Amino acid sequence: MKKLLLLALSFVAIAFQASALTGDVNNDGEVTVSDVNVVISAIVNNTGDLSVDVNKDGEITVSDVNAIIEIIVHGPIIEEVVPKEIELDFSELIEPKETFTDDEDDPDFGDYVENTTWSTTVRIAFDGETATVTGNSSSIIPTIDGAHVTITSAAKRVRYIVTGTTTNGSLKFYSDKKFQLQLDGVDITNPHGAAINNQCGKSLYVVSNEGTVNTLRDGENYNMVDGEDQKGALFSEGQILVSGKGTLNIYSVGKHCMASDDYIFVRPGSKLYLNSTSGHGIKAKDYVHIKGGVINMEITADGAKGINCDSLVYITGGRTTIITSGTSKLETDSVGELVSTGCAGVKADYNITMTGGILNVKCTGDDAKGINVAQPFRFEGGELNVVLTGKEVSVAPKGVKCDSDCIVSGGSFYSCAPNGRALDVDGELTVADGYTTYNHDDDRIVEIYY
Repeated sequence: MKKLLLLALSFVAIAFQASALTGDVNNDGEVTVSDVNVVISAIVNNTGDLSVDVNKDGEITVSDVNAIIEIIVHGPIIEEVVPKEIELDFSELIEPKETFTDDEDDPDFGDYVENTTWSTTVRIAFDGETATVTGNSSSIIPTIDGAHVTITSAAKRVRYIVTGTTTNGSLKFYSDKKFQLQLDGVDITNPHGAAINNQCGKSLYVVSNEGTVNTLRDGENYNMVDGEDQKGALFSEGQILVSGKGTLNIYSVGKHCMASDDYIFVRPGSKLYLNSTSGHGIKAKDYVHIKGGVINMEITADGAKGINCDSLVYITGGRTTIITSGTSKLETDSVGELVSTGCAGVKADYNITMTGGILNVKCTGDDAKGINVAQPFRFEGGELNVVLTGKEVSVAPKGVKCDSDCIVSGGSFYSCAPNGRALDVDGELTVADGYTTYNHDDDRIVEIYY
């Protein structure tokens, strides 16, 4: 035992400063020879005090002394962080029966396709290099060039039913009124732009018929028209209101998958798969509201986001899974300076509010952020799982990054960034009473469960 004590004393000049370290058995904030002597004392006196069981084998022995010496010489033992597994999830989701307003004075009344009586039906059928339009009237004028269809309409309450397949076609609308686009087993690829391009600033109801699979693809290089936008494989100047129990797959190699210069609303029952090698999965100006449905995204473009909104993001239901693998890229800001922007699962320039549903985010690229919000992040319910596996190249990876406040008051909140920070709040972090678990592990994992 005297030889053991002398061995410990030979390391008296070496110490490792830290807080709550493995091996800091005397709780003075550092691992030194003093901790070795505490363990030796426990062995000599046979105290059985398992608080000094450094190697956690259930015994107080010389092995614990050697473990402390190893820490003093080589630094602290950093336990490996094993994040939750997040994968795309196409399984069925049982959702509560959807309720919505039928009060015409309610501001949400117009978001629901059921609240309009569609008095005119037009059918658009694609067949390889050609397309046909039937059911049109004098106020609905189609122009067809091969399989590229342009509809100019002044009619009210029109429902367009779209079928067929083309590898060199598109569907473009100029309309004075809102309209319904019913996808009934359609596959459109436009090598030179958006597959569907709505130049109408009114509501676009995109309904995927039950039992159908519908696919939209854009091209790498867009042929632009002066004075017009087309920002994705599915683009609308007005709102995009997604519903129906069919499947909608969108692939983008040129811009974004789904983009609106207004807002985007996804309803329960929807099934979306968004794959982008060039831009964001969902891009909107006014807000994005995920009320329900099953959404899966794979985003591989550098600097791209799963959901990117210039204003607000609301998640109140459904199951959304976003996997990004891109890294950061340099962009020119509003004053002409180069800035680095990283990938993110969800980014909002104002605030994000989550009250229900499931949001799973996994970012494997360097410099990424899982959730990136400029104004308060209000997490009031539902299930949030964020995992970042990339490293820092330009900026540290951050699971949840809030430039303002973060308020957690319900649900289950999980963020893990083994090589960065799980939660980074520039404002005030508020965790409401009533939680069953609140774990903040060395910035790498944050878990809060209610």
